[in-house]
Amino acid sequence: MVDDVRLKYVTTERLPSGAVRYRFRRDGKVTTLRGEPGSREFHEHYAALIDNVPVVTPKATRGSVEWLVGLFLADLERKVAARLASPLTLKGKRHHLGRLVDEYGAKDANMPRSAVIKLADKFAGTPAAADNLLKAISGLYLWAIQREYVTCENPARDVKRLSKKTPGFAPWSAEDIAAYLDHHGAGTMARRALILAACTTARRGDLCQLGRQHEFTRDGRRWLRWTQNKAPHDVVEMPMSRALLADLAGHGNMTYVLTSFGAPYTAAGLGNAFRGWADAAGLKGRSLHGVRKGIAAMLTAGGAPSGEIDVLLGHEMGSPETKIYVRSAARAGLAESVVDRIDGLLG
Repeated sequence: MVDDVRLKYVTTERLPSGAVRYRFRRDGKVTTLRGEPGSREFHEHYAALIDNVPVVTPKATRGSVEWLVGLFLADLERKVAARLASPLTLKGKRHHLGRLVDEYGAKDANMPRSAVIKLADKFAGTPAAADNLLKAISGLYLWAIQREYVTCENPARDVKRLSKKTPGFAPWSAEDIAAYLDHHGAGTMARRALILAACTTARRGDLCQLGRQHEFTRDGRRWLRWTQNKAPHDVVEMPMSRALLADLAGHGNMTYVLTSFGAPYTAAGLGNAFRGWADAAGLKGRSLHGVRKGIAAMLTAGGAPSGEIDVLLGHEMGSPETKIYVRSAARAGLAESVVDRIDGLLG
């Protein structure tokens, strides 16, 4: 048994019996950690508390909502370990299904639709959160029905979503990129982050990890090879552009983009830093994902075929996501053509 546990927010208490209890203290709330340091139970409980994720208890009543959620999350953990699902997906499911357990954990897993609607209504003030909760519940019951853990229909089916559809992240234009590079001069991490994002279109979870260890040479040219952090975790290979090579000249660290302390960013940290850099350049609310979208849109409008865009974005060949860019470019071209025809008619 270990008395001295050096984990953030964790303290130890020795009981009169001589046993040691491990307590997680944060924001005035105290939780007793399950298991002992070194055990999977202990560290999974600690990770859930650090992420502020509701915790599913291991000894749930068979047939209850909590029991069903526990089976589902255990299956998802195995898929993450086999690289068939993303750790971020697991984290999100734990969070949203934890809310379901908080509300109905001891109830029968054969849940009526009215119960799901009642729970979603509690989050009406945050429509996106409500919709993510509904999506998680729907996924849980699709999984459970296939394995015959429940006999009910999917209770989240046909429950109306609350949030309005938005256009998503604003794509960057050539003018945006020029303004950003004009503001952030050579040698800055802000400039390198944009050049790396534009030249690889890697997602931020991959961007914060890219570095010298991913370089290799093929036919005299330097390439990058990395495994996507997001499922299905495909391997991406891409030549390093002249712009990227020029920006990296003289860079001696392993990871390309580093914090002011010389450490790699987390995915969330890089996203937040990039928004700040964009704001400083007068591009309010612009994101790294917007760079990815903008590059794809500009190249498609310039005549790049869908296959090139699939490779650029790390999509499967013929992906529906790429077809959106192709259709958008085609509509823009047809719109110009038809307006020119109207001008011809009007003399």
